[in-house]
Amino acid sequence: MAKRELPTQRKDIRKPQPRPVQKPTENPSTSTETNSKNWLWPTLLVLAITTILYWPSIKNDYVNWDDDPNITKNPNLEYIDDQAIKNIFDLEKGNVIGNYNPLPIYTFALEKKYLGENKFGAKFNPHVTHAINLVLHVGVVFFVIKLCLALGLGIWGAMFAGLLFGIHPMRVESVAWATERKDVLFAIFYFAALWIYVKWTRASETPKQIGLYLMMLGLAVLSGLSKVQSVSLPLSMLAIDLWLRRTDYKKMALEKILFFGISMKVGLTNLETLKMVGSTEDTLTNYTFLDRLLVGTYSFFTYLYKLFVPVPMSPMYPYERKLPTMAYVSPLIFIAFWGFILWMWLRSQKNEGGKFVGEDANKGNNLGFSVFNSKNDSLVWVFGALFFMFNVMFVLQVFAAGQGYLADRFTYVAYFGFFFVAAYFFEKYRTSVRFGNLTNGFAGLFLLFFAVMTFNQIKIWQNGGTLWTHVAELEGKTISLCWGNRAQYYRDQGDFEKAMADYSTAISVSPNRQDHLNSRGKTYFDAAMSGKYKGRERELTEKAIADYRNALTKDIAKPKDRSETQANLGAALAASGQFGPAIQELSKAIEIDPTNKNAYLNRSLAFFSTQQYARAVEDYTKILEIEPRNANIWYERGLCKNGIQQYQSAVEDFNKAISLDPGLGLAYLERAKAKFSLGDQAGARADAQKAVQLKVKLNERERAAFGL
Repeated sequence: MAKRELPTQRKDIRKPQPRPVQKPTENPSTSTETNSKNWLWPTLLVLAITTILYWPSIKNDYVNWDDDPNITKNPNLEYIDDQAIKNIFDLEKGNVIGNYNPLPIYTFALEKKYLGENKFGAKFNPHVTHAINLVLHVGVVFFVIKLCLALGLGIWGAMFAGLLFGIHPMRVESVAWATERKDVLFAIFYFAALWIYVKWTRASETPKQIGLYLMMLGLAVLSGLSKVQSVSLPLSMLAIDLWLRRTDYKKMALEKILFFGISMKVGLTNLETLKMVGSTEDTLTNYTFLDRLLVGTYSFFTYLYKLFVPVPMSPMYPYERKLPTMAYVSPLIFIAFWGFILWMWLRSQKNEGGKFVGEDANKGNNLGFSVFNSKNDSLVWVFGALFFMFNVMFVLQVFAAGQGYLADRFTYVAYFGFFFVAAYFFEKYRTSVRFGNLTNGFAGLFLLFFAVMTFNQIKIWQNGGTLWTHVAELEGKTISLCWGNRAQYYRDQGDFEKAMADYSTAISVSPNRQDHLNSRGKTYFDAAMSGKYKGRERELTEKAIADYRNALTKDIAKPKDRSETQANLGAALAASGQFGPAIQELSKAIEIDPTNKNAYLNRSLAFFSTQQYARAVEDYTKILEIEPRNANIWYERGLCKNGIQQYQSAVEDFNKAISLDPGLGLAYLERAKAKFSLGDQAGARADAQKAVQLKVKLNERERAAFGL
């Protein structure tokens, strides 16, 4: 039998072929966002998480921390018409506490007109305001994700950056505070402009480049009209140039001239409006320039550590009379940090190894970086640090502005630089065999930690009571502002006892502050007029007068504040029947501030009470020059004209009052009296009938006169 050979295992000795890779792009540090496919659904998930976390903020009310001058008591938002819109964009009439941000105020005007609580005389709805703020914040997160994708991050990295931006606790102030509409509004235009800028750098067709450039200019203008912090936009573009490794420095400078021009205009405009109200003067601390430099480095250090541990968070970080020890250490930390960034920059210039190619989308990684190399690892630190610095350096309080040395909201855009760094390394190590579990675990813990803190911080902004209680717990022993502001909240709610107690605490902390004495006096006076303290009206009015007189003995820096206190004293004297002294005090208030509307109003009432109708008419005329849309003032002036038998002129005033407020029943009744005196009995009877329809009660004599 023939012997058969055993089968042998056949080896394939063919040399394995490497998988083809994409050809590196001209710019080795980025890939186009088209390399990251299927980005929409993950993006929607990030936006949904952000929305759900911030949803409780929609139920919040306005707070007595700039919401009143910006929104609820902004004279340019009382009546929404063409003149009001002009005033909003006017440099002098449109600035609010020295801040010129007309676009957010304009959005409040549109909101009140079309989304107010009722059609006629619409009132603001705080829930609508907060809902719009949340929508804008979600829009900012969307453009942050688009920018990350355009800068080369893949889906996972961009989503991580978007989540960090969306839910980091230091965002809460910018989103949950109604006044900070300016933050979310300027940022949505800001990040949209940066995203388009990246697309513009890659555009090859001239018409497309022109279109994108014009879009960027428009967004830069809108951002500048929203908040002064937008001045850093061209600097952020330079940071992006660094990351994109653009090297034509002359071209980079020329293409940004218009953007620097816009920033210069925005910055100088806001500097001018701040000077109008004295916000650039250091009257709180009188720090030396060296102290101011220490404040700057200390603020920089604080923003750095709050990136990781955002504790404490407060709407108010008051200047300390003596700089803390850490302020003297902070320059060393500042130098060390920038020494590290310089080292990273030098490394990024020396290390050229490694390739940069687009990831194969079929693998599901969608990374955007197939090879992470030391050049990219170093350069991302430089980009992140510069982006942060460019966006925070103008608010480090080296030059005085405002009442505090830092603010959570100042990091709203600036933190993007470090969020990008975190997202870059998250994407690099999330699938690593050695570090993947650790990376994903730490990322998840940080996001959960931030989400819980954000959820709790939103509760603090429910109303003025919760807000200032929080500040009092942090700063109540050192500053009186929190007690005074919480007292104002209680007073507005009609809880006079709590308001009196808090104002007394504020005075004990800062006994020389005129405003607390003035405000406690107003609380006593309001309580006396409220009807809640029967038999104590005289006692409370006398306490108010005593507080006003005491306040006037204090050092009062601003004439308007002295005028207000003087006017309040005059009103209290008038209420106690001392009309002569009251008129004297009110006249002093008007002499100090000829625009003091309340002084004119109270003096006109004093004139009316003493039957000096002609002089009352003069004061009402002054008020109408300041506030021509006030129906009640037109009515009251007509009432005085009836008193001096100027019936025809009185009818004209009542006509104006009714045109402004058709529901003002008393104006119909008084117009009926004027018409009756002019012999127009039919017209008088018709007006009297209208007054009755509007629930005005007529006495028997009036009914008989009008035949009702």
